[in-house]
Amino acid sequence: MKTVVVNTRADMRKAVAAAVEILKAKDLVALPTETVYGLAGDALELEAVAKIFEAKERPTFDPLIIHLAGKEWLARLARPSDDTKPLLEKLMARFWPGPLTILFPKTDMVSDLVTAGLDNVAIRMPNHPVAVEVLQAFGRPLAAPSANRFGRVSPTRSEHVFEELSGRIPLILDAGPTAVGLESTVVRIDANRIVILRQGAVSEESLAEIAPTQELPPSQKILAPGQTASHYAPDKLVYLFDPEDLISQSKNAALICWGPVHHATRFSVVRSLSETRDLRIAAQRLFGLLRELDQLNVERIFVEPVPEIGLGKAIMNRVRRAAASR
Repeated sequence: MKTVVVNTRADMRKAVAAAVEILKAKDLVALPTETVYGLAGDALELEAVAKIFEAKERPTFDPLIIHLAGKEWLARLARPSDDTKPLLEKLMARFWPGPLTILFPKTDMVSDLVTAGLDNVAIRMPNHPVAVEVLQAFGRPLAAPSANRFGRVSPTRSEHVFEELSGRIPLILDAGPTAVGLESTVVRIDANRIVILRQGAVSEESLAEIAPTQELPPSQKILAPGQTASHYAPDKLVYLFDPEDLISQSKNAALICWGPVHHATRFSVVRSLSETRDLRIAAQRLFGLLRELDQLNVERIFVEPVPEIGLGKAIMNRVRRAAASR
């Protein structure tokens, strides 16, 4: 496995050329997006798509997100109904490129393996220079779920990708930490309503400025990528922190707190999501802190809830799923 660091334009040219060569050979490349690092393969080649599922140990009932550099491919991959087009156009104009994934009725060009047999395909347009340049140079859509083994903590740095997939893929493009730190929001359009299938980097409040929103309650039926009940989980068990719960008083446990460091006498390790209570910083830090504490000599990891407004909804979605029964 090779890592190519991207700091300069010369680095970018070298990295993009190496990535395109591998992608054309129907193999995989880990690359940064604005959300998390993705594991990219040719979305239209079954061999490449199958390698994504194999490298991630991902069950084939969990669909993939297709990434585009621009709208040129959209008409070939998606066939939205006429009544949804006006709202879809508004969403794309406002949030693309960016961390919003939209479900569209798929065309026959999209394989059932990509969509897990569903009639809808998840598509987004990333907003990271490395991902965009690779997509433009490759000239074809890329399927790119998070670059980690299935169910585990998503990678926000190239080192995380190496920890997860060393020996499984040939190349990582390293452009430093990702800007957002949480995966994209996933939505579909029902009539004139935006249905949120996964909370993410685009907040419900921002979507509500476009049209009425509805969040689907948890269901065992997978409708879109990233909906499994247990997800984003380290090896150590994760719990929501309740200061009244006596089990939380443990020298063999770690705490990820909200705001200035507190409860330091009750835990062997305490880290803060954001000492200034900034939800953007908390989103950037969550996955990295879960990984850091997972490697320490503690038995459990507790996470203090954050306010469920804006990005806080997506943060708590990830925390609850990390703490879910496995």
